[in-house]
Amino acid sequence: MTADRAPAGSLAEMVRSYLDDPEVALRPADPTREARLNTWGYGLDGRPVDVEATVAALDAVRRGLADRLADQPHPGTFYAWYDDQTGQLRCSLSSAAPDGLPFGEPYRVTGDAAEIVAAAAADPQPGWVAFDELTEVTGPTGDGEVPHPPFPVWAVAVR
Repeated sequence: MTADRAPAGSLAEMVRSYLDDPEVALRPADPTREARLNTWGYGLDGRPVDVEATVAALDAVRRGLADRLADQPHPGTFYAWYDDQTGQLRCSLSSAAPDGLPFGEPYRVTGDAAEIVAAAAADPQPGWVAFDELTEVTGPTGDGEVPHPPFPVWAVAVR
């Protein structure tokens, strides 16, 4: 099987479907609507993840978005991350630069999509966190924020 011919229902096939939505577009004047319409989540539901095919699908989406946005006055950022609390690979398109994406927690940008997809593939029970892996939060730190380690986000410019 090649990365261009992912099996029906596979994570790679679901990621490629991102390009099928005409609502996915840059909306720099309305970042809230932009995030709501452009953010997709793909549940893993315990199915096997073909890392290579899914990375190829993410790159195909990046190329497709670059073609779609070629005449836009503003560049965009296509990005993906693994949300281990929901067991979803998530993708979005933003008018923000990679270092200004709309996350409420610290993140670190990686240029390696395989890092993100491998994290999804390595999760033995997507969307489920074992009780012994939870940490107690006793209250905010001095600046009002609860510290969390930055999570990886694959982010690439499109256009």
